[in-house]
Amino acid sequence: MKLKMFPQVRPTPAVAGSAMHHTRRWFACLAMSSALCTLGWTAMAGGGIPLEKLNLPSGRPGVQIKPVLQGEIKEVSVDQVSIIGPAKHLEPANAGSALVWLVVDGKGTMVAGTSRYEVEGETIARAPQGVAWQIEVPEGQTLHAVRVRRTLTASDLAELKKYPQNNAAPLVKKFRDCTPYGEAIKSPKTVSRTLLPENFVPRMAMGTVETSGPDVVGRHKHPMLEQIFLGLKGNDITVLADDNRANLTGFSILHIPLGSNHGAEVAAGKHLHYVWMDFFVATEGQEWLKNHKALPPQTKK
Repeated sequence: MKLKMFPQVRPTPAVAGSAMHHTRRWFACLAMSSALCTLGWTAMAGGGIPLEKLNLPSGRPGVQIKPVLQGEIKEVSVDQVSIIGPAKHLEPANAGSALVWLVVDGKGTMVAGTSRYEVEGETIARAPQGVAWQIEVPEGQTLHAVRVRRTLTASDLAELKKYPQNNAAPLVKKFRDCTPYGEAIKSPKTVSRTLLPENFVPRMAMGTVETSGPDVVGRHKHPMLEQIFLGLKGNDITVLADDNRANLTGFSILHIPLGSNHGAEVAAGKHLHYVWMDFFVATEGQEWLKNHKALPPQTKK
């Protein structure tokens, strides 16, 4: 059989340059994907609900930091910080921003001033404004945390001075030890807890919601605040926002679109357990938190 030979076609300089440009872009994208995989992160689309999956990295000792939900909420930045022991992470004090740590998995020691705390998964930590943190993780341990930072305005700094008792000492608590509350949009079997009460960080609050399926968190709107959900270990729910749906699993994080009519569903045999983070546009918006009704002592779980 004779092979038919075709004349060699040489690309014009313009075509060759374009091909080289696209090749370089492809290799750049490949390198970026490889870097993200090395950090153990996977970005996901939530069907109109911004969502990212936090794959907890492991490997050589050190500190890995990766932003998530970048640019989603004005004045707010969120990062996953993974510390693989033996390693230390120093978080300098910053007078212009407030910082809250949510330890989601692993163990370590957090140091603020002269105070030391042994922490593990599902712990909140907030130091007094202007106090640095040091996090120490020993060999054989890994600590995974979500670091939430809010830029403070001049009004926020003035507001902080009204509540000196909230900045007298670090706030470090296991989620299960935080104050429970009830809410009309949740079933009687749902256990909600306040992690970060109002006025510890201006225009910011945090809490958890936990229940088993089948159950729902009723749809509602709050145009006075931005909100983030962080799925905890074992969480497997559907988050609804207007006509959009997203599957929020453990160690995933999403942004509720501002002003959307949203809620959550958990199917039979599944578990709902997530952190909500509220970022109020103005201090007056914190009136929304009055919907949280403190539970009598005998109902605390």
